[in-house]
Amino acid sequence: MSPWLLIGLTAVLLLLPSLLTPGRRPSARVSRPGEIVPSLMPLWWLTRAYTRGVHGLRSNGWAPLPERGPAILIANHTCCIDHLLLQARSRRVLGFMIAKEMYELPIVHAFCVLTGCIPVNRDGRDLQATRAALRALEEGKVLPIFPEGRITPESGRGLGPMRPGAAFIAIRSGAPVIPAFLSGTPPTVDIGPSLWTPTRSRVRFGDPLDLSDFSPSQAGDKEVLAEVCDRFDRALRRLQEISLREAGELPSGVEHPAGVGPAE
Repeated sequence: MSPWLLIGLTAVLLLLPSLLTPGRRPSARVSRPGEIVPSLMPLWWLTRAYTRGVHGLRSNGWAPLPERGPAILIANHTCCIDHLLLQARSRRVLGFMIAKEMYELPIVHAFCVLTGCIPVNRDGRDLQATRAALRALEEGKVLPIFPEGRITPESGRGLGPMRPGAAFIAIRSGAPVIPAFLSGTPPTVDIGPSLWTPTRSRVRFGDPLDLSDFSPSQAGDKEVLAEVCDRFDRALRRLQEISLREAGELPSGVEHPAGVGPAE
């Protein structure tokens, strides 16, 4: 397959769906996060059909995002279709942070601008991207973040360390943080195999995290950032244990988090 064709298909599958979230009362006159553009509803259903048909996507319900206002959705990063899986189970528009080199590709750029994606340098020190993320939250949007900062291609059986960028944004913005855990995904970092490898993918959403004991002024405190990263890690590992135990795939060495027993 032509590389440009593959990039184009990826752009359509990964970026267009973020316009197609199913608001309960769509309106063509009002443009607010979470409301659907009625003429594009068929593409949203196509996204759901793709994630269900090719990747057998299952979840414990819709992402528990607020109907209006800012929110941060954190998730582990398993492969190149994680964005698509999360959007398929969210009723709000998800404006993902995307690698700058992908954002600037001519065939992808228009979709990125249209969906409110934020270009990010891979060196992890992109202050401009951080400011853009905070602006998006100030505008009442949902910001999905992968706190690992990179793909861990182990189908959810592994989880990398949390980087402080997501913690900084969460503290500075004061937005509610909802955790999600992805598993059963293609064990690869490549786009093509991620898109076309049949799997039995799952996404499990958790309850919003309580960060009310921190104030925006503490966002630069290294100890506070470390504590929030630890809370992110514990929340994701809790969901990992539940998700993998339900699927009979609990890896060796993973124990019950406090208060969590086998899923019923």
